Amino acid sequence: MNGSRLRYRVEVLGDRGGIERYGPFNAQKAREFFEVEESLGGTARIARLEEGIRETWKVIAECGDWGGDGRESYGVQSTKAPQ
Repeated sequence: MNGSRLRYRVEVLGDRGGIERYGPFNAQKAREFFEVEESLGGTARIARLEEGIRETWKVIAECGDWGGDGRESYGVQSTKAPQ
């Protein structure tokens, strides 16, 4: 699989308030992962890697209460593979 297509990750708000990051995924797998979290009533969002002078993650979909608008971009952070 072409690694350049793996530009998405799913972030889930954990029970203790921490954010767990899963990915990288292609768009379809990220959407499937997100929809499972959404169906379970979880707080999750999909972020897409935006490349440019500085790489940033842009939130493109979210569910649940993140406590803000959640649409801000932010710098690249490490990801965690799903278990």
